[in-house]
This record gives sequence, C-alpha cells and structure tokens, in this order.
Amino acid sequence: MLRVAKVRRGGHAYYLEVAGNGAGTGIEAPGVWLGTGAPALGLRGEVDGDALGAVLAGDDPVTSRRLGRFHDRVTVAGFDLSFCAPKSVSMLHALGPTEVVDDVRAAHVAAVDAALDYVERRAVAVRRPALGRLVPVEARAVASAGFVHRVSRALDPHLHSHVVMANLGRGPEGRFSALDGRGVYAHSPAAGALYHAQLRHELTSRLGVAWEPLRHGRADVAGIGPETRRAFSQRAAAIAEHLSARGLGGATARTIAGHATRPGRDTNLSADDLRPSWRVRARAMGLGPADFGAVLDQVPRRPGPGPDPALGERVVEELARRGRSAARRDVVRVWCGALGEGAPAAAVEEVADRLLESLPMTAAHAGQAERCGVGERRHVVGGPELTPGRGELQRLLAARGMQMAVGPDRVVGRGRGEDLGFGLG
Repeated sequence: MLRVAKVRRGGHAYYLEVAGNGAGTGIEAPGVWLGTGAPALGLRGEVDGDALGAVLAGDDPVTSRRLGRFHDRVTVAGFDLSFCAPKSVSMLHALGPTEVVDDVRAAHVAAVDAALDYVERRAVAVRRPALGRLVPVEARAVASAGFVHRVSRALDPHLHSHVVMANLGRGPEGRFSALDGRGVYAHSPAAGALYHAQLRHELTSRLGVAWEPLRHGRADVAGIGPETRRAFSQRAAAIAEHLSARGLGGATARTIAGHATRPGRDTNLSADDLRPSWRVRARAMGLGPADFGAVLDQVPRRPGPGPDPALGERVVEELARRGRSAARRDVVRVWCGALGEGAPAAAVEEVADRLLESLPMTAAHAGQAERCGVGERRHVVGGPELTPGRGELQRLLAARGMQMAVGPDRVVGRGRGEDLGFGLG
C-alpha cells in the first residue's frame, strides 16, 4: 500500500536537506519536478528550494502571487506519497551487477511516474458547490516534487521515492484552492498497487526476473530468499520486536511502533559508502555477486501479454468477498493483485473499465455523474443490493404513511413519529 503523510507548513526542509539542495549534504540525487501540473506553474527539471517552498506556501513560484483566496488558513502544505520497492528489488539495485543498477532505477522511476499519473487523473480533486453541497471536481496544475532515495534510516538498502504533492489545485473555472485530501487517501491503495504492477512489468521486461507469489499486491524477486531479505530489514525487525514485547498487533499499533523505533538518519553516509558492508553481510548469507546475477533471465526479456480478461471472474469474486459494492479504485487494486508478472498501469485501468461496464451500479449511484477523488460511483459485485432505489423507497415509505425528504447526502422518511435514513453515498 502507498503510504501517504501530511506535510505541515515549513515541513519541506527535510526533503531539501536529504536531496542535497540548500544546506544539504548531497548524498542523494536532487529532486525533480514530476507530473503534468508542475509545468503549468513554470516548474521543470531539478527542484529548487525556493520554488518548492513557494508552492507549499500556496504562492506562484514565478510571480510570488498568492494562489487561492483562503490558503492562509490551510495548515497542510502538501502530501508525501512514499513509493517503496520490495526489499529484494532494493537489494538487486544496491548489490546487483553494475549494468543492472540503472535498469532497476529506471524501472522504479517508470513505476512511480505511472502511479502518479493515476493519482493526478483519478485521486486529486478540489471541492466546489453543486446542488447545495460541496462535491469533488477535477483538479489541475497540481505540482509534485519527486525525490529518489536508496537507503533506509537503519542504513539498509531501501529504494524508494518521496513524491511531495502541494496541497493546491486549480479547479475547472481556473480558481486555485486546497485539494480534497480525502481522494488522495481513498485512492492510495490503488495507486500503490499500480506502482507494484508496473514495477514487476518493467523488471520482467528489462531483466527477465521471475517473481515469488503475490502477498497483499506485492512480490519479491525469485532467488533472493526471505532470510536474506530479513537480514537487510533492520527497521522491520525493530518494529516487530517493539510490537512483540508489548503484545500488540494491527495497522495502528504498527504505525505507532514505526514512529517509536524510528532512528535518526546519518546523513553523512551514502549508498556508495555503505555498499562494501552490505556486500559482506550478503556474502555471510550465501549471496555473492554471482548469485545476484543468477536471478536475471529466468523468463524472456520481453513485455508480458498484459492482463488476461479471463481473470475478470476471479477479480469479481475477490471484490465480492470484500463487500457488496466496489468503486473503480477497488477494481484497479484487485486487478493488480491478480497479475504475478505485473502489467502496464494503463492496461490495468483499461481492463478494469471493461469489467465495470458489465457490473450494474448501485441504486444510490445510478444516474449520478462519475467524479474523481471520493466521488467515484459504486457498482454491485455481490449479493442483493442493500440500498433501495428512489422509486422503491417512495413506495416503501408510502406504505408506512411516511413522506420522503431529500438531504445533501441522505434520503429521510418522515412521519408517524419516526425517521428512516438511507445513505446516498
């Protein structure tokens, strides 16, 4: 799953420091502007600290003009989207043959770009009034800065990217305002799944690697076993020890444990400095340079056939297991989890749309316009639908001597001293 964290005002200094801008040490490559929105604000190439600070403050980085009338009230400057490669991919990038390193990095960057494209098109939105309430509408000119990092705080190989997306978007009418952050969080599982699907596709095509079975939408490179991966996962081991000592479990406890065990990052050590000690540790686990080379060309180096439409039945069964209805983002996520060798993100979205065409919409969403962010319509995937349609609801209420009143997000039956509420979303 893609990790999303809020960047508070003034919190961008960390990214500039680690990326080597300003007063940073330069142990990682400088950040670069990503996505389609950055050029609309005159942002291209390497990230400049002043420009990043400007967009996170809600200012035009070229003219210094304030973008958005009420942006002074916004406390969240942006969203940090963290795309993390599986540990085996990080190890292949850190310890593989020299000619492989560039391919692994290029595959990771391509996967981040594909996932960010999805986020920009489907997740980010601004809220505008319609029919007496605020609804999500398409956001444009959203600027994002990407930083590729190679080392974890525990000084293990950890290939990942921080994409810092400014909390600022331009609505269809041309006015800037803060984003509807609900969409970023709601789509994060689908965006993360698309990243991993694209990454598997890229590495299969470029290097011919094979993959272990999928777990939660992720897979590790076959040939780099779990014991070796654990030996290079000191952060995960520290979190597990923290949870075990306290008898805790669950996602919330794991998040808290991650903060509690988070070490300070030694910004004087780069991946190049650490590589000799990594190689010693890998050899102790029986994994030398030749062994890393042996995981290549296990399958032909060519693009796979893409998602098999025949998997659609399995996808629907998995969606039904999770609930009675599903939005497009749910279908995209489950499709990715069915593709062992991955697939291009665009191809996954295409088969997801085809599948949705065959699924009826819920009564609550029938006739509604499809919106980005949290405004996606829901489709019936399993069992009888729980929410009655408008005509059915009118007959139900009339039979009980009640009248229907439509609220901004609920239909309420009034009469006989009782209310019946039915959600519209």
